[in-house]
Amino acid sequence: MNPDALLTNLNPSQQAAVSSFADTLAILAGPGSGKTHTLTSRTAWLLSQGLQPWNIIVATFTVKAAREMKERIGKLLGNGLESKLVLGTFHSISRRYLARYGHLIGIKKDFGIADTGDSAAIIKRICKRNNYLMDPKVARSRISGRKARGGVVQEKSKSGAKSVEAQEFDAIYTAYEEALKVSNLLDYDDLLLRCVELLRDHPDCVSNVEAVLIDEFQDTNLVQFDLMRLFASQRKRITIVGDPDQSIYGFRAAEIKNYKRMLRQYPDTVTIALEENYRSSASILMSALSVIEQDDARVKKSLMPTHLVGTRPVLRKLAGAYKEAEWIVTEIQRCQGMTGGLLDLNDYAILLRSSALSRLIETALGKAGIAYKMVGGLRFYDRMEIKTILDYLRVINQPDNNDALARIINTPSRRIGDATIKSLLEEADRKKVTLWSLLLGTVQGRQATTVKIQKQAEQALSKFVNIILTAQGKLKSAAKDGPATVELINFVLEKTNYERWLEEHHNDVTKARWDNVKELITQAADFQDLVTSGYEDEALPEIEGLEQQDDDNHLSKFLSNVALASEVKNDDVEGTQTAQVTISTIHAAKGLEWPVVFIPAAYEGSIPHSRADDVDEERRLLYVAMTRAKALLYMSVPLKNSQSEATTLCPFLTSTSLINLLEKRGPSLGSSMVQSMSQILRRTCPTQKGIAESSSFLRSIEDDLFPEDGEESGESNSRWNLEMSDKNGSNYLNNQQAPKRRRVEFGRSNSDMAPTTEQQWKPTYTTTMARAATFTAPSLTMNSGFVSAGSHLQVLNEQSVNAVIEEKQNSKMEKQKSIAKGKAKKLEGQGNLLAFLGKPQPEKSIVSAKSLADQKGVTSFSQIPATASQFNRPRISTTSSSGHGIAPDLANHRIGSSNKGSLTRARISNLSSHSRNDYVFLSSSPPRPAAPILREESPPLVKQEPALSRNPPLMPLIRPAITMHTTSVAKLQSSNNTAKRTLGVKRSLDGWSNRASKGSNSFVPPTRKL
Repeated sequence: MNPDALLTNLNPSQQAAVSSFADTLAILAGPGSGKTHTLTSRTAWLLSQGLQPWNIIVATFTVKAAREMKERIGKLLGNGLESKLVLGTFHSISRRYLARYGHLIGIKKDFGIADTGDSAAIIKRICKRNNYLMDPKVARSRISGRKARGGVVQEKSKSGAKSVEAQEFDAIYTAYEEALKVSNLLDYDDLLLRCVELLRDHPDCVSNVEAVLIDEFQDTNLVQFDLMRLFASQRKRITIVGDPDQSIYGFRAAEIKNYKRMLRQYPDTVTIALEENYRSSASILMSALSVIEQDDARVKKSLMPTHLVGTRPVLRKLAGAYKEAEWIVTEIQRCQGMTGGLLDLNDYAILLRSSALSRLIETALGKAGIAYKMVGGLRFYDRMEIKTILDYLRVINQPDNNDALARIINTPSRRIGDATIKSLLEEADRKKVTLWSLLLGTVQGRQATTVKIQKQAEQALSKFVNIILTAQGKLKSAAKDGPATVELINFVLEKTNYERWLEEHHNDVTKARWDNVKELITQAADFQDLVTSGYEDEALPEIEGLEQQDDDNHLSKFLSNVALASEVKNDDVEGTQTAQVTISTIHAAKGLEWPVVFIPAAYEGSIPHSRADDVDEERRLLYVAMTRAKALLYMSVPLKNSQSEATTLCPFLTSTSLINLLEKRGPSLGSSMVQSMSQILRRTCPTQKGIAESSSFLRSIEDDLFPEDGEESGESNSRWNLEMSDKNGSNYLNNQQAPKRRRVEFGRSNSDMAPTTEQQWKPTYTTTMARAATFTAPSLTMNSGFVSAGSHLQVLNEQSVNAVIEEKQNSKMEKQKSIAKGKAKKLEGQGNLLAFLGKPQPEKSIVSAKSLADQKGVTSFSQIPATASQFNRPRISTTSSSGHGIAPDLANHRIGSSNKGSLTRARISNLSSHSRNDYVFLSSSPPRPAAPILREESPPLVKQEPALSRNPPLMPLIRPAITMHTTSVAKLQSSNNTAKRTLGVKRSLDGWSNRASKGSNSFVPPTRKL
């Protein structure tokens, strides 16, 4: 083996780390810096220096990482030495030593491993039997935490005496340990803790170890740190690989301080930093470093990009959590369309601080027809049909496992109720025997149970016990002939009629569950082949003076491998792998990477989490999430969370160093950007034709469907409006399918995508339309009618309401006619309005709408034309003093306008081509034109005695203004001089005079910013 050949594909830092002759070496490997490649090369280099593989311990944190490392070492060496390494997770290595030397500290041969379900069941039973008040889940978590810290911690009150809660917890802890001992079980924490005990009392067990290599060192706890030291106690040759910036498992008792502990324990440690990043674009790395460098206590190191700058990460503001979910969907679709096949759905990940945030995002993806998968779901081995078979195997291998036995006594059904099983368990606990001993003695007639069992149930129990005893006989005979795990599984399936039971009791008509059972048989067969070939060799070298126990029980090895497995099986759809967006927690995404990453809910309370104790760890968590992205990184913050509570931006993203590193909108995915993405991902750049075809489905090629500042209300309606339509009523890409059910929105217009608040359309009167509360402004068909200049309000009104208004207005018109004839007075200009405002009357006059109607021969106000164009386009007439228009000095004035830039509440419309115009000034928008529009009647050249009052008789019939807030000049300047939409104005009596003082040229036609 040529050691130099191992260094050819490494950069200078990696070469220095791999070929270092230092006894204790710390490799600080940032994200994407080739950590795994360096560690495997270091292991191969040590072997090339003459070290024996069975004298090297390589500890990882996941089964997947161990398997990947073994395969890589095999490719580097090519002579099968990788199978001789003591390589695996901390738990699997500890189990290997306990299986061989556990008898030295009183651990029985063929001990079982209590999984999470076993531990929870035992603790729950203890709490119930003794009427303890402590929650079993809390007790289990505290037990695990105590063991992870290396032993019992005395919990005392201020007075020095132990609290009642502490006493209760100690009682639970003691009973739990006793239950494990009776059943010959070790839980996950016991594997590490008892191995530390073994190596401390008998250090000769590892006297042969020449080198220890630890992966993901930043995630080790105190017990694992002690294990590392004990493994290397003979030669003190240790290599650790890790990144303190990625220490995010504090809730599992991981100790970020272990690196500093190592420097104190081994002062000659050589530290080499891997700073070249091969994963992310330069812009993503710069922003991630700006986040993590806010921690002054961190170990100083940097990252150097090897890719192009790329596009800057995005920090997007959205109105609320529902809009945030909708925006994520639109960006996924836009990226898909604008990259022309460069990306598929497998390239997208949505990383969450808490899995509870996934509900709205899942809903949005489902409505858009985008396939997705959840990381961290149900393990394959935790499925009902699989776990039942495994429990049978566990009882066959170790019948003292009370909880596994209790789960299969009545599976399939043997007419034994749950109450009977619980009573039998309680009786076994009282008698300090195992459940199997109690059942075996009862069936064989050697003892009687206090629990009454029906005769039919006794016969079924007898058959069950016979199945277990027969299988145990087969297991013993197979010890000489070779592995028999597959044969035992088939024996159990046959004796229990398992396939028929699944079909009858679990509706397995499609044989999906039975297919999983067959997959288990295949895995057992594969494991047997690996053991037989020596690839899964768990033998330890013989050490003089130490007796080793035989570990030839292949069933025990298989069950241990299953118990320590961590992978989650993802289902294929119809046997083919379907591209899916990944939704994962940030913790579960550790060590993974995607071309495009979304990090939603970047607000305080989510990141950092409201229940987090360590703010620095929360910062590291965000750093880990950001560095999962290769080409595109999206972060988003809703102004309101899913509970409609106002949010505050994540404090880690408020640093001034990030201002110029983050975009406020999604990037423009032009041809140059797509080309740079293809270079970063090392993929073939799509053609212009392909991009044109895929982008033709998009509603917009830019991230412009949502306001940049997020100031958009109507959040309650968005939950019903997550799905969106293109011009043909579809918003799905080529590889997507529409959901089965979609909400129908009447008159939905795709061209009108302007955000509209609920206050802009919701009337104050009660409507008879039960679904009006779910309407949004874009979903309503625009009818002709009076529209205010401020926001083009769309007014909903019922025909019944219009009828009432019309009836009342006719009576008012008749009454006003009589008043006008009896008290005729010359009216000059717009006297009524100026009288209302307390201003002198002008010399000009205005022709009333009634007079105009009389000249036109219109007998009813409803006959006056009211088209959309007439009302939507204000036309101001400033003709001469002949009475054919408004006075020039008042032509530019608008009623009710304030000096803060608020929108006007008046609208001036030209109703006909006649030379005289009818002007209407209303405090708010009137109902639809279907009802007659009432105006103050002022006969020409007749002075009307009553001036306009503050509450004229017609006002109760006109819908009042919806809202009264204003937009200050300071707010407008602080939001990039973009005027905020408002629904009304703050009325003031001096608004007219303020505008009048500016001159007639101060009028600006109302416009609407899109």
